[in-house]
Amino acid sequence: MDSETEAPTTFASGPRSDDELMTSINKGQHVEESLSIIQRRYGSQVRQFIRSIVRDEWLAQDVAQETFVKVFLKSNLYQIGTNFRAWVFEVARNQALSALRSKRRIPRPVTSLNFMESEDGLNILDQILANTNNRALEESEFMHAFENAVANLKDHYESVFRRCVIHGDSYQEVASDLNIPTGTVAIRIMRARKQLYQALSPHLDRLRRPPACVQ
Repeated sequence: MDSETEAPTTFASGPRSDDELMTSINKGQHVEESLSIIQRRYGSQVRQFIRSIVRDEWLAQDVAQETFVKVFLKSNLYQIGTNFRAWVFEVARNQALSALRSKRRIPRPVTSLNFMESEDGLNILDQILANTNNRALEESEFMHAFENAVANLKDHYESVFRRCVIHGDSYQEVASDLNIPTGTVAIRIMRARKQLYQALSPHLDRLRRPPACVQ
């Protein structure tokens, strides 16, 4: 049974330590509650730390949300009894650096390249344009398959995926609108991406790298 479909329960009274929360997550118990507590406890600090690296407020918010998704996905890698705060910030640092690398890999448009008006330069440009046309066909086919795959997701996965990933709404906003924990939104998106990746795997082989929306 998916942890998000478990009968609603609450923690016993009293504060929970970081290690207790991570133990609950690893056991699949009170996952959404545990993630929500961790986000409330460290969310602001993590976002500020990431912003100091990426120098972009909106990107920092996105990376911060991805950080807590990684906390969930990599919860089994955290060693109980060590410094949880340091571990979270290491995850955040890795996510921030990965985001910066992704920004640097965004290719410039062909029109921004300064080709010399020589035969070699024109040949290079012709090759780039030809590859671009082939690429456009592959991406058009992929996007058709992608839309079908999204439409075939379970309703509660599709709705949060469309809002957060496709339309760019924040996890907090969607969580508030749906009256669910932010951690539940993160889990649903993670599961949607996993299903999309599996459904689209035949198409991904034709692309140079999987699009970020299904990674």
